[in-house]
This record gives sequence, structure tokens and C-alpha cells, in this order.
Amino acid sequence: MSKNSKMDRDVEEEYMSALVLWKRLTENDFNAMHGTASPRGLGGGARHIALGVNNTAFPIADFLGRNATLTTVAQQGNHDVGELVFNSNPSRRRGEWLICDQFKHRHPAWRKSAGFPAHYDSNNPPYILIVRIGNTTHVRFILARALSQLPETALPAGIIDRSKGIQEASKAFLIELHIPFDTLLDTYNVELADYHPDAFDPDSLEDGRSRIVASIIRRQGQQDFRRKLLDAYNKQCAITRCPTLWVLEAAHITPYRGARTNVVSNGLLLRADVHTLFDLALISIAPDSMTIRVSQRLVDDSYLALEGRSIVIPRHSISRPNRDAIARHFKQFERQLGA
Repeated sequence: MSKNSKMDRDVEEEYMSALVLWKRLTENDFNAMHGTASPRGLGGGARHIALGVNNTAFPIADFLGRNATLTTVAQQGNHDVGELVFNSNPSRRRGEWLICDQFKHRHPAWRKSAGFPAHYDSNNPPYILIVRIGNTTHVRFILARALSQLPETALPAGIIDRSKGIQEASKAFLIELHIPFDTLLDTYNVELADYHPDAFDPDSLEDGRSRIVASIIRRQGQQDFRRKLLDAYNKQCAITRCPTLWVLEAAHITPYRGARTNVVSNGLLLRADVHTLFDLALISIAPDSMTIRVSQRLVDDSYLALEGRSIVIPRHSISRPNRDAIARHFKQFERQLGA
């Protein structure tokens, strides 16, 4: 395999990092979608789909970010563009998340015209599926029996055994759901056509190609990553507590290695100058105390004054900095002190 082919494959695999939220519908959920109460007075009249409480096993708050309303992509020959509205009511079952009113405002992917069943079969219940790829959202459903017949290697972890979950969706799973995907190669070809080095140098083309593709990957993930960090850190720098949005950046604790590293627990919201110093390991965080450490090489009193202060800690545990990643960064800081 050529070097270029391997890079193209790696880029495509990174771009295809997708998340799927699934819920295996109960009879209550199904009846709510049809506007009828459940048998024996067990509810179902609210006409919402109950999803569950946000927690480590079901991180719906991170999945949604700050987008309580998702605009979804049409499926050719099946359904039009749709919209899903999510809500969490603190007074309902410890803050259970809901997909609001799927009776009058049923998503087009879950209507009879799209093949959604008219009757509930407890031996073959429908799963609703919400897939997020970058900034696009796709909605599907699949019956339990059909799901069980898919190749095991294509299935998101736990989808057969657990009634709900959020996991990575493989390329094979997206294909089974007829979810279209684009590779970065099309975008690369467009950008490459506009890339004109000052002087032709065959040896520079490979570096230029890598640079362009890497740039595309970063742009696709960075905006959503920053938005989630702004929410997690209440729009303030984790180290200086600066609230000026214009200078707040999404910093990686473990350096960027594709979409898999664009997770909130691998990020810190940092003021631009502090971001640079953090990347250089001139500022770090002690993993045991989560307090700020500053290299004596920084002679500016405004930085030295940060020494020993506590960082901002996100309210939700799933958003807090990964201590292993912090510990690895701190080792770099200690090596830099001894250099």
C-alpha cells in the first residue's frame, strides 16, 4: 500500500468517527408516539419519548452539547429534513431527558410513511437511532430482529443488551442504516486545486498534502469541541478565570490525534496566551491537587501569581479533565523544569 493510500484511509477513518444514541422503545414510549395511554393506566399520555438521566453510561448532555433542538438530514426516498427537541425536567425522575412530543410533531423518519410500525410487538420492538457525524444529525429506526441479524462487528457496543446508550458508530453500521458519508478526500481535492506554492518543489507536495488534510480534520472538530468546553467551564478560562470570549480557546490536554481526542475530558478552556504556555509545558496542573503550576522560566508576575491556585472544575463529572492525561502533561512540565 502506498503512503498516500494509507494516509487517505486513516483520514477517512478519523472523519467517520460518529456517535449513535439509541433507545429501544417500550410499549409506553410507543403508545405515547401514537397519542394513547398505556394499558392498565401505566402512563404514555405525555406523548414524549423518555430517554433517561444523564450519567457516565448515558452522556446525553455531552451528545447534545448546547443544542436542545437538532435539525436532521433528509433521507433520499424516505423522509424529509426534520427536527428533534430534547428537554430535561429536574422535577421529573431526577432530571430524565425526553424527546418532546412525538405524537403531533413526530419525526418524519418515525412516521408510517417511512415504514415505522403501526402496532407494538414486544418480541420485535423498534429502536430509534440518532446518529451524529460532525455537525450533521441523521435519524433512523430499526426493528430488534433486524438489528440482531447485522454483523456483530458492525454493532455499537451494548446495543443488543442495553435499552439505551450512546456509543461510537462504525462505518459498517452507517452503511447498514443507509447513512451517506463523505470522505475528506473530496474536500482535499478542492483545497489542493487552490494550493499553489511559490516555487514548484516535488518534495514539498507530500508535506503540503498532509498539511491540508490535517487542517481540514481540525476545522471539522474544533468548533464543536470549543462549544462544549465553553459550556463545561461556564465561559471562563480554566486557569485565569478570564471571561472574555474572544480570547478563549479549546486546548487539548493530550495533543490532537483526530476526532477521538476532541472530547471534553481531554480539553481545557484556556485564554489564548495561557493555551500557548500550556502547550509548551510552561504551565501545567498538578494531578493530585488539580492546582496550577508555573515554570520559573516565566518571569512575568501575572503568570507567576497563578502558582498554586485551583483550576475551574466543571460541574458534571463526565466533563472534568482526565487525570491520566493531566498526569502525562505534568510529567512533561517536570521534565521541562529539569532541562
